[in-house]
Amino acid sequence: MPSLSPIQIALALEAGLNICGATLMLLFPRPILAYLSSAPSRTASDPNPSSVSPTAIQLLRWLAALVYGLTPQLLLALPSSRGARDKRWIVYITLGAGEGALIVIMLWQALLREQGEGGLTRRALLGCVAGLTPFMRD
Repeated sequence: MPSLSPIQIALALEAGLNICGATLMLLFPRPILAYLSSAPSRTASDPNPSSVSPTAIQLLRWLAALVYGLTPQLLLALPSSRGARDKRWIVYITLGAGEGALIVIMLWQALLREQGEGGLTRRALLGCVAGLTPFMRD
């Protein structure tokens, strides 16, 4: 069995996490959104799934579909063949552009949100940014 480079391991790990995360978003959108949101009826110890809007559920499921749609690119870039190595550049550009845009928007939302405003909590937004940022450095 050939050894995998660190980038191949990272791509495989991200693909696996994407599939798991998208599946959770698709099957359990209400508790995920209740945990992350700052609806008035929610407290940190008692997330209230009933306060999640149907629109938010639909959008989270659409996000899951996008994650499923982008994941095959990661898998196609895994093999060590020359063609796969050439495809990695396209994967880096595509994912880097999307993650860069998400970082900017999430920071904007976290830093400019009003007290009592609904949506994701500041902590959830900054946690998402922290999760994306390490991959943007290299």
